Amino acid sequence: MLFYIKAGGPILYILLILSVISLGVILERSLCFFKNKTSINPLLKKEIKEFLNTKKYNEAIELSKKEKGLVGKILTKFLIRYCLTEDYKNSDELLREIELEEMDILEKNTYLLGIIAYTAPMIGLLGTVTGMIQAFGKIAESGTGDPNAIAGGISQALLTTAGGLIIAIPSIIAYNIFNKKIEKISLEVEKTATFIVNIVKR
Repeated sequence: MLFYIKAGGPILYILLILSVISLGVILERSLCFFKNKTSINPLLKKEIKEFLNTKKYNEAIELSKKEKGLVGKILTKFLIRYCLTEDYKNSDELLREIELEEMDILEKNTYLLGIIAYTAPMIGLLGTVTGMIQAFGKIAESGTGDPNAIAGGISQALLTTAGGLIIAIPSIIAYNIFNKKIEKISLEVEKTATFIVNIVKR
């Protein structure tokens, strides 16, 4: 492994740093999404509905606090601010405000994966270009009679290209998966909020 890193030159060291950052973000975000479910317990939803129908808002709020994760937290805040303050006119704006306050925890550092996914192949390509320049420089100096003279440059060119792609592929996959989960949680929050609003407005 160390041999390939040395053969790849300084560009491969940059790619190695990006790979460590990418892996760290993927692991940290995976743990975050594991703690925050993308849906709410249907049984809890049913119980909240019963409390809302009888205008037992405090009981509904206490019940929503038992739902772990971000969806439960947003639901609790929405119940408190919508039901207790009885601000029925601006439910959409209220929900959006709460989402902006809380969803940041899910989006944190995700952008780094996007940056790495798009820049790693470009950095790898830069290594390819510099490696080929080095190889052709050796050819110009010693001709084509000695393959060992140009092997280092070609090796660097191939390794950096491969390194950039190896980093970019899992990064872009993880980036899209995390964004899809964020969208799913946001949709679940909106559906639950609409469910609450429809009950309270009756």
